[in-house]
Formats: sequence, C-alpha cells, structure tokens
Amino acid sequence: MGERPISYSAKRMIKYLLTLIAMLLAFSPAVLGQKMTKNSFVSEGKKRTYYLIVPPDLKPESPVPLLILLHGSNNIGSSQAEKWKDLAIKEGFIAVAPDSSDPSVWATPVDGPMFLRDLVEEMKSKYPINPRRVYLWGHSGGAAFALLMALYESEYFAAVAIHAGALNSQGIELIKIAKRKTPIHIQVGTHDPFFPGPVVRNTRDALKKADFPIELKEIPNHDHDYYIKSRDINLTAWTFLKPLELSGAPVYETHNFKKGSEASKRSAVVNKHYNLGVERLKAGDTAAAITAFTKVIELDNKDAEAYNNRGVAYSTQKDFQAALQDFNRSIELKPADSSYSNRAAVHFAMNRIDLAIADFSEVLKLKPSAEIYTDRGLGYAQTGQLDLALADYAKAIELNPKFARSYVLRGLIVLNQGQVEAAQKDFDTGFGLDPGLHTEFDGIIKQIRAARGLK
Repeated sequence: MGERPISYSAKRMIKYLLTLIAMLLAFSPAVLGQKMTKNSFVSEGKKRTYYLIVPPDLKPESPVPLLILLHGSNNIGSSQAEKWKDLAIKEGFIAVAPDSSDPSVWATPVDGPMFLRDLVEEMKSKYPINPRRVYLWGHSGGAAFALLMALYESEYFAAVAIHAGALNSQGIELIKIAKRKTPIHIQVGTHDPFFPGPVVRNTRDALKKADFPIELKEIPNHDHDYYIKSRDINLTAWTFLKPLELSGAPVYETHNFKKGSEASKRSAVVNKHYNLGVERLKAGDTAAAITAFTKVIELDNKDAEAYNNRGVAYSTQKDFQAALQDFNRSIELKPADSSYSNRAAVHFAMNRIDLAIADFSEVLKLKPSAEIYTDRGLGYAQTGQLDLALADYAKAIELNPKFARSYVLRGLIVLNQGQVEAAQKDFDTGFGLDPGLHTEFDGIIKQIRAARGLK
C-alpha cells in the first residue's frame, strides 16, 4: 500500500512557527573539478558510465592500486568520486566510481560481478594498475553490494572497505561460497537508522565465525550521513586497504545466475494471506491485518510489501518501534517510495524530524511529487530551516500549481517574516483552490498576526 500510516494535521507540524528562528544554510552543489572525468564503456552490450580519478605522472614501470567506489542507493558515481579525489591524488591510486544500472539499487548480476570485472579490465587496458591491489569501497546500498562481491569474487578483489552496510540473511548464506577469506573493514555510526548496530554486528560475527579477517569500527554519535564525515571515513578505509594485496595473480570466478531466481510472484497460499491482510487493513481491522501479513512473512521472509503493509498496521496502532522495524526491513529488501514515506511519517510521530526529512528526500529521488515536497518543507519549517522549507514549497507549486496546501504553508512562513502582501497573495490562492483549508489554518494565521502585531 502506498498510503502513509498516519495523517498529520498541518496545525500540529507548524505550531512552532511563532518561535522558529530562520537559519540561513548555504548549499553549493558538488562541481566536477579537473581532477575527475566522466567516461563510459560497453559491458555486456550496454553502455555504462563511470567517474575516474587518475593521479598525475603515472609511470608504466610503477603499477598503482585501483579502488572501485560503489555509490549509495538513489545516487550516482560522482557522489563518491568527489569525496575520494583528493585522497586518491595524494596517495597515488586510481579511483573509479561507476553508476549502477538502476540508480536506486545495485543488483546481481546486472551490476556485478561481471560488470565490475569488465570495468577493472577497462582500467588495466589504459593505466598501469597492480592487479593484486584492486579494492572495493561502498557506502549504504553500495556497501551491501561490495560485501556480496567480496564473497562472489574473493580471489579477484584484494580487500573491501565499506561505510554503513551489512549482509542480509541471504547474503550471510553466501559466505560459504567464498574461496578466499577476503579482508573486510566496516564503519558504521552508532545512530545509523538504516543499518543499526545489531544488524551490522550480526554481519561481523557471521564473517568472523567463518574466519574472515573482519574489522568493525562503530563511530560514536554518527548517523547514516557519510558525506559530512567522508574525509575521516575515507582515510580510515584507505589505511586498512593500502597494505593488503592478493598473494598471487587474481582469479575471476564465473557464476551462473538464474534469471528470476528471486521470486517475483507469490504462491497461491501466500497470495491468499496477503490479499486478506490488504482487505483487513482497508477495513480498519489492524489486528487481523497484522496476523495475515505475519503469516505471509513466515512463508516468505523476503516479501517487502508484506513488511511495509504490516508496518502501516503497526503505526496505525501507534506501535512505532514495531512499525520502524518493518519499514527498515521493507526498504532493505526493496527500496520503494511508499516505505520511505511511511517510515518518515513514523519519524514525525516520534519527533525525529531530521530522520523524517532524510526519508522524504529518498522518496523525492524515487518519485518526486508536490505532496512530498510539501511534507519535507514542513519538516524543514519545524526545524527552523525556513529557506529550505520555502524552496520545497516553491518546488511543490512548480510541480502542481493546484496543490493548495503548499501556498498556505508558504504564506504562514512569509507572514511570520512580516511580508504581509506576499503572504496574503498565497492565502488567497490556496484558499481559492481549496476553501476547506480555512478550518485548518485560519486560527494559526490569526495567532501569527496577533503575535507580530499585524492587521
């Protein structure tokens, strides 16, 4: 189901507008500098894009390491290359950051192992690379994929370092296929909402039990945001990777991946319980819906929609912790706009506004809409980031000029800033599109006018 589990009134989210202090945040988008180039090549008949960093003055007689950078979900390779370029130039290694075939996810076999092997060979054909020192790095979705590649191609990649990633249950089962114990280094924040400590430690323990050289560094008070700490995280990762190399020539192992090996259709029995859960949820019988979706999960623990829908039922019951667990699992299995949006609503209910904003941002990458821009704008407004809130309302209006709520919410902010004429113009437009909003907003407008001595 795509519905958000809780319907928050605009009054609840913006009641703090009278006391908010505007925070001016300067955002400058990453610019591709001269140190990084965008390139493409053909792998398995498809054109693939990658971003490349090559240190100056390479010498054919002195091969250098190669580091492959795997970006997070809903991103592209430049997001990693930009953060690694200075260290790569300083340390003298080549870094290459490919785009996944689908920006929302890294998938086997379309993104590896063969594609990554082809990328390495492409680099070796152009630059003096030490084949025994080819490393993998990944963040978030790219981190989880890097771990899988460490198992599939344990004799090809010398070592792996990641930030914010883990193996799911299926990945842990694949540990036994690795012919070599690939050295692995994991960094994760103690407050990471996407890869909580117990999940990451479970990966570490499973690898350690199988005698992999595994190191886990938990970063105190750090969440999922790699980019604000990328300099330190990268240096730690490179310090781990730098001395490691294969004992002999790399060996690439061919795997036969069966198309459709991940079940895309539910069995008749599973579908029966799933449909019952949807029916009960729509009828408001959340207890029966939870029972039905739980049965689906017992029969197929990789049904992302079942976890998402059960999370909706839990959040309707205000069992937010159980709901978060289900939305986390749904996103882990299949990142989708509905799961991110549902989880954002729960974060709002728990007054975890920054996490809600982060989830709305993920939704916007997958499926931009006026409603979600407006929801994120509310989050920015509640945290005092008024310039960002105004930008989101403007974007919402651009996407859907008839989305009335965006006009009214923007009017509240500019009214609170003393811009009476601009605010009134927004109110007139918003209420003209949806007169029903008067009931929700008239009292708030009156409060703001009284507090600021406005007529």
